[in-house]
Amino acid sequence: MVRGAKVTIVGGSVFLYGKRCATAQSTTFGAMRPTLFAVALAHVFAFPSPTAHAGGEHEPTGARFAGMGNSGLTMSDLWSMRMNPAGLAGLDRAMVGAFYQSHYLTKELSQQGLAAAIPLGKGTLGITGDRFGYSLYNESKVSAAYAMRFGEGLRIGVQFDYISVRLGENYGSANVLTGELGIQAKLTEGLWLGAHVYNPFRAKLGGPYDDRVPTLVRAGFGYTFSPKLLMTLEAEKDIDRKERFRFGAEYHPNKVLYLRTGISTGAVQGHFGAGIVLDRLRIDLAVSIRSQLGTTPIIGINYAFK
Repeated sequence: MVRGAKVTIVGGSVFLYGKRCATAQSTTFGAMRPTLFAVALAHVFAFPSPTAHAGGEHEPTGARFAGMGNSGLTMSDLWSMRMNPAGLAGLDRAMVGAFYQSHYLTKELSQQGLAAAIPLGKGTLGITGDRFGYSLYNESKVSAAYAMRFGEGLRIGVQFDYISVRLGENYGSANVLTGELGIQAKLTEGLWLGAHVYNPFRAKLGGPYDDRVPTLVRAGFGYTFSPKLLMTLEAEKDIDRKERFRFGAEYHPNKVLYLRTGISTGAVQGHFGAGIVLDRLRIDLAVSIRSQLGTTPIIGINYAFK
């Protein structure tokens, strides 16, 4: 028996909240030992939300975004490489950062990553890498991005991602190269438009999986009401799934503190977060809450150079 994220696996069958939702038969992964395949299925059933990996799916990361309902298409941040690479063009200093996320407080579903970005003239170059999972199932993604600003009202970014998916005990692995394209445009003094396409090439995982990496199209608005208040509203469409929506807000009451909240659909989740800025160091904390599966905390630390 294997348990995790309120999923129970007994004899090769997956039970979600006491109901059997799958058995160890698959044409995607081929013949493999039932318990091992059930672990992989449990991963999929535990993550039907827009932040699931499930074979290279794009997952927004970064505690700042997580606290705002996983929104941030119009924002400029080090972790724009996991949201909308165009946002890198808004950085004015070199930065490095790290994050750790524990999905539903389950060690086997933890995720961690590193990122770095450096402005170069009118553009910014960034690299990032993260890993999700444990010994029986894990995914890793390494990315390189470049974003450029055109005047004060237009930013465009491109990014390439190398994704690796592995099952433990020598049951196979797969790798794929894909890409992303993002844009941010200033419509009025306080209103920005952001748009992002993930995996426009419809790339497929190789190896024993023969599974297509999801293609996502996302767009949204961000409005700065004042230097203290930012709000976002976004939509996402996976061509194989129903659309999802995200709303977020960030309140900046003083020079040190940020307060955040948001909501996301696809599997409805509430989001809360806070950030503290100490000179060039920023510490972000966030939590997302899903009623059936529980709580997902995330912590991020960014450092900006002079």
